[in-house]
Amino acid sequence: MKKVGKLHLLGIPEGLWQEISINIIGPLPKSNNKDAIVIIVDQFTKMIRLKIMTIAVSSQDIAKIYRNEIWKIHGVLQKILSNQGPQFISKFIKDLSKMLETKRILSIAYYSQTDSQMERINQEVNY
Repeated sequence: MKKVGKLHLLGIPEGLWQEISINIIGPLPKSNNKDAIVIIVDQFTKMIRLKIMTIAVSSQDIAKIYRNEIWKIHGVLQKILSNQGPQFISKFIKDLSKMLETKRILSIAYYSQTDSQMERINQEVNY
């Protein structure tokens, strides 16, 4: 029998809607051409938001749900947990940033031409 790995606790969030979980349940039997449920859970209060969608729901669709139903009331999240995979979460954050008009500037590590100020500060930090 295979050994079971250790359980790693996620920790307790410090406030409302700072840490969320996202899951998609489906395909379900169709009702009004919808066959899936998107679930967004606040890790602090366990409050949930449910949205009936199609199984073809995209990260952009979920980003719109987050922006329209959570962000406008509770602000920007600090952590996100999902079993949808890292590519989905990356796309979700990209779509959400675009909707919130947050400009993302990505670079590779140790590439001083992108952010020389940060590279210079890093040289001053002793670790």
